[in-house]
Amino acid sequence: MNSLQKTGIIFAAIALFSTTIWLITSEKNSSIALTEEWTFIDVTDAQTMTLRQTDGNQMQVWLCGIEASELGNEAREKLRSLVATNENQVMVIPVGKNEQGRTVAEVMVYGQGEAEISFQEELLKSGLARTQQGGVECPNQIAFENAQRLAKASKVGIWRQMK
Repeated sequence: MNSLQKTGIIFAAIALFSTTIWLITSEKNSSIALTEEWTFIDVTDAQTMTLRQTDGNQMQVWLCGIEASELGNEAREKLRSLVATNENQVMVIPVGKNEQGRTVAEVMVYGQGEAEISFQEELLKSGLARTQQGGVECPNQIAFENAQRLAKASKVGIWRQMK
């Protein structure tokens, strides 16, 4: 076997491997809708929302990276106000599914000047949530931790009583 044949076999193996990985990955994620734009329907609790895609499909989304049960009513109202800033249109970055079958995701809206506003970050900065360790990690987990530090330093929300 000459070197040209060996090179051809190596390239064919790489192509086959890449295609296999792509097929496995796309099949594995087929249950998670990757469309960015969703319409807000309702806030179920302090960190669960019901959303609808343009084709009518609905899903429940669990906000990743946070725990927001302590000030639940205030957190729900904050989520509703964030949604209202972008006419009920939200962007979803799915990262997995939880035991209840809900899509675990980071959710955001476009703010002024097309800047993205992360729901999780806003809840954390307001002291309406705390970062959650373990489970599925969000893409912006470091920003979440910084937002929590800011809330602690400002003594807002759940951090009011902190010395």
